[in-house]
Amino acid sequence: MRALKIGLAALLAGTTLGPTSATAAQPHSQPAPAERQTRTRPNVVVILVDDLAWTDVSANGASTIQTPNIDSIGAAGATFSAGYVTASICSVSRAGLLSGRVPASFGFMYNITERGAVNKGAGLPLNVPTLAERLKPLGYDTAAFGKWHQGSTPEFYPTRRGFDEFFGFLAGESIYATPDTPGIVTTPTAFDKYQPDKREGAQQLYEGPEMAPVAHPHKYLTEDITEHAVDFIGRKAEGEDPFFLYVAYNAPHWPLQVPRTYYDRHSEISDPARRTYVAMIDALDAGIGQILKALDDKGLRDDTLIVFLSDNGCPVQFGYCTQTHPWGGGKFTYLEGGMRVPFMAAWPGHIAPGQRIAAPVSSLDIVPTVLEAVSPNKPLPKELDGVDLLDTLSGTAPTQRSFVWDQRPVQALRHGRYKLWRSLDWKQTRLYDIEADPWERTDLSAELPEVTTKLTRELNTFDAALPEPMWPVHSTREVEVIGRKTEFVY
Repeated sequence: MRALKIGLAALLAGTTLGPTSATAAQPHSQPAPAERQTRTRPNVVVILVDDLAWTDVSANGASTIQTPNIDSIGAAGATFSAGYVTASICSVSRAGLLSGRVPASFGFMYNITERGAVNKGAGLPLNVPTLAERLKPLGYDTAAFGKWHQGSTPEFYPTRRGFDEFFGFLAGESIYATPDTPGIVTTPTAFDKYQPDKREGAQQLYEGPEMAPVAHPHKYLTEDITEHAVDFIGRKAEGEDPFFLYVAYNAPHWPLQVPRTYYDRHSEISDPARRTYVAMIDALDAGIGQILKALDDKGLRDDTLIVFLSDNGCPVQFGYCTQTHPWGGGKFTYLEGGMRVPFMAAWPGHIAPGQRIAAPVSSLDIVPTVLEAVSPNKPLPKELDGVDLLDTLSGTAPTQRSFVWDQRPVQALRHGRYKLWRSLDWKQTRLYDIEADPWERTDLSAELPEVTTKLTRELNTFDAALPEPMWPVHSTREVEVIGRKTEFVY
């Protein structure tokens, strides 16, 4: 996905494609002015979760799941009801967040698959800096805990990409604990890819700059990641340097595993898969609460910029996604539920509390937001594709932002209230008014040919400028996502 600052935005500047008021699905509020202050450089905490649908935080009010600790981040700052990521698949989305650049613009178009060494040697290119690599020269202590999924060979290892510390796994998925762990509930689904048993290859846990394997077979991984984050905060609170903490939980990604203490809270849910999924979100929310408490206990909250989001939406094939809302699922697709995610930010004294913002934002905005916060008088690197979130909050961000996703053969572009969806192999182009039609059921391409032509032309311009993918697409197929047929791309 891209906020097209050159090309599309320039060509469309001043063009009105339709009103941009929000629907009841995303209540509109005018952005409150952002209060900018001159302070010591802030600490930065980015909490990224895995496969959590837009519907599955209670702040969005679309399901019965309760996430009080996650919600508290938005309550202390802003909740973005149209928060997007750069892809509907894990590693591509993470590449966009960490780099602040559209992944396809440097050839990172498809997911990395380590199981069976399918994409051995694939990773975030070494000439594409991570946020950690940009912050290290500015005096930041840095750490990444959890899921990496940006390359599993040594040159891509987190401590070689700007992070001082790392604990976690390098692959796209890993078990949370061995199934024989006391008190762990492991719930199979009809679509399980393999039986959760032990960590192999890049699914193993590693830590430290020496990439040392760690054996924690009987420890629940969500809690393990939390403990590392809390410990890091405690240690850095005693120092003078600011820190960047990247907490990349793998919950609630498959496989379905959770401590029974959380599972037993949800006897009201009859389906075991849904029950386990909801319980995993409970455990995740509890861990985030511990991180927030650590910041409070150490007196750091007022000096910390916190961002929370998911890497993409929920995968419907496992049977546990919310079925009653258009954004309840869509991973691997470019329906809104694939890349519209829970997205919140808080920074006391800079982001006024309790805001709900309908203006679209992107995970691409995280890097420029952090760099502006850290060095407000220094020009942003020209290659970045996002904008400072504080500009969105203050109403000074570009009003004609456009967003594009490109995982050939599937592509999409949002401009204003309209979204163009295209499949190159199906030879189909569809136009949706996503404000009036959040379910994306009514194709307006024939009814609004001028809009369709304009967005198609700009999508073609963007696509033509891309380099060849660094590795090939794995698979495509027709799928049904909560009653809608679309194309899956992996």
